[in-house]
Amino acid sequence: MMFQVFYFVLFLVLIFQGTHVAGEVKTPLGTLPEEVGQNPVAAARWGILLITVGFFGGIAGLLSYRAPAVAAARPALFIVGLGTLALYGLWVIFLGRKPEFMGKPAVADDHGHGHH
Repeated sequence: MMFQVFYFVLFLVLIFQGTHVAGEVKTPLGTLPEEVGQNPVAAARWGILLITVGFFGGIAGLLSYRAPAVAAARPALFIVGLGTLALYGLWVIFLGRKPEFMGKPAVADDHGHGHH
């Protein structure tokens, strides 16, 4: 029973993370500095992949209560979901965000009249 809880939580995380990354491309939240950008095409593709894997795994999990053949495939689908989440994490950490320094000052110049 605990496996099923982790199974469905994993695929819900994939769906939520996919909608977040796909939505961030269309309507950015503005939580990151402009210098740290994300490739919009790659982010949209990751979002679509995460949503697809999440829905596929969730639907297969629900169908597994009716079909024993699908229930036997649940552990393999769980591994696929974990692998997808791990690859997405590696992309976010190492490949997805590349700092581009454009020469913008980090602090606005207030002509020596700093306010503390």
